[in-house]
Amino acid sequence: MQDTLTHRQLKSLVHVSTVINSSLEIETIFDLIIGEAISAVDAAGGGSIWVFDQQKQRLMAKSAHGLFYPQIFKSIELSNGESMTGMTFQAKKGLVFKNEEEIKQALDTLTPGNRTLLDESIPGNFHFTSIISSPILLKGTCIGVITLDSFDKSLNFKKEDMQLLEAIAQQAAIALEKSNIYYEEKKTVQQLSRSIETQRNIANLVVNGEGIQSIIDYIYETIGEHIFLFDEIGELTASACRTPVTEEMKSEAQRFAKQNEQSPGSPYSVSEITLGRENYQFIALSLQSKMKTLGTLIIVSKDPIGQAEINALEHICTVIMLELVKVQTVSETQQRLQSEFMIKILSGQAMDETLRKQAKNLQFDLNRNYIAVSVNVENKDKLQHGAISENVINNMLQMTNKYFLGKNSQDAALIDHNKLGALFSYPAKLQATNQVGDIKRLALHLQQEIEKTYSELDITIGIGRMKSNLAAAHESFNEAEKCITFMKSYHFEERALSYTDLGIQRFILQNSEEELLDFVHEVIGSLIQYEQTRKGDLLQTLLTYFRQNQNIKRTAVALHVHTNTLNYRLKRIEEILSADLTDGQQLFNIQLAGNIYRYIKR
Repeated sequence: MQDTLTHRQLKSLVHVSTVINSSLEIETIFDLIIGEAISAVDAAGGGSIWVFDQQKQRLMAKSAHGLFYPQIFKSIELSNGESMTGMTFQAKKGLVFKNEEEIKQALDTLTPGNRTLLDESIPGNFHFTSIISSPILLKGTCIGVITLDSFDKSLNFKKEDMQLLEAIAQQAAIALEKSNIYYEEKKTVQQLSRSIETQRNIANLVVNGEGIQSIIDYIYETIGEHIFLFDEIGELTASACRTPVTEEMKSEAQRFAKQNEQSPGSPYSVSEITLGRENYQFIALSLQSKMKTLGTLIIVSKDPIGQAEINALEHICTVIMLELVKVQTVSETQQRLQSEFMIKILSGQAMDETLRKQAKNLQFDLNRNYIAVSVNVENKDKLQHGAISENVINNMLQMTNKYFLGKNSQDAALIDHNKLGALFSYPAKLQATNQVGDIKRLALHLQQEIEKTYSELDITIGIGRMKSNLAAAHESFNEAEKCITFMKSYHFEERALSYTDLGIQRFILQNSEEELLDFVHEVIGSLIQYEQTRKGDLLQTLLTYFRQNQNIKRTAVALHVHTNTLNYRLKRIEEILSADLTDGQQLFNIQLAGNIYRYIKR
């Protein structure tokens, strides 16, 4: 093309090329391109340069010179094929609009909004007389358009003017590509610099022992988005937000964190989530060490977060993981020392001087009251033999400390691979009144939380009685263990049981099954045999009678029978047992045998 240009035009093109390549700043380049293009073409009284915005799918005016009000003009956004500029973009070749009629037809394609902006940007006494427009092509793709306008009927665009404009457009494409490369490199350097500075500042927080919450606060101050940190069991441990967030957002963040933990391998995941009428981007970054998952960092933003920012956050997560490992190491060391001490205490080891020193170092008060608890863990599927995994047990240890013990405990300890032990501590002068009931409610809550997370596990919790000092705590633990034994061996629907609840059932635990069966058959064996041969309702009537405290009316209601029928049945029971239900001693034996029969598994 340059061979067809005149000497003057070639000279102008060299000058234009030199000028527009003198800067790498994109806004400056836009102004230089259109300014030099207007200067190089005699007929041009004004002009504009347009760049296609991929996100908006519109041509955006980047610079406008001549007889325009530039700020108004630059508000115009053209679609493909709209006006002279849009037509050139669509055709991907230079177009000439030789007169006002052709220009009018092209302008008629403008949307009403764009036409209004155009009219407001050009004074009323000026009119387009002719226009030339050239696409800016980069590697075969149209990335923008240069348009030159004439407002003087005596000045017409020539064929060589279009050739010069197309040559300028080629130079513009090269200049824009160089500027974009420079801009991206500059942006990368700036982001890297910010990332390094951020990591340095966070590292300083770690060195100064500021803790996880301070790190989360700093990240929030840096990026200005909602941040949530969840631990390895999906519990919120730290957060920083612009405004108080809804429970729905917290729940969604927690769900997303757990979902991310179940999809190992990817360092992060992104999801678009709608809450109420607002759209958010959720980003989950795994805090994954070589050994195990330490948690998940969740970023919630209304605006999309770029890849560079995500990369920076990944580097920050490395620092967070180091802090978590440090905190976890300290916690595990403390937990190990407490566990070793508690195992000695709960096993009944004598309170010698060494044990007293350990108690003092671990802040156990020898003279406080203590209630021991045993948490038994088994697979619901009895075919799955073997111990529960160490990771699951450690998670349950954390859950026990969080949901069960809280601020009122000394600690929980791993007794063996399927059992946890815990101690509740109370002031020495406190009498055992409602404490066991409170512990039982907490125990049931713990059982529900564990089985919610690990549905394949069966949790039973035994609670001992209050003991007056630490040396006697093992007695309370033994009682808790007996509760576990009772629940595992006999029909008992509740999953948490205190030793006080057992009452007369303690008699069952103190005898072998053979002795218990002998007693049952000796006292009520004839009635059991009668029921087995005749399939009657007498045994059930007797057990219900005892549960209703020998109250005739309440028993009749519970059995849905008339009182006369009930009296007949009781008389028949006395005949079969050769017993008198009004005799206190006989009644006690029959009632005890009935209770044993209810619980023992046969």
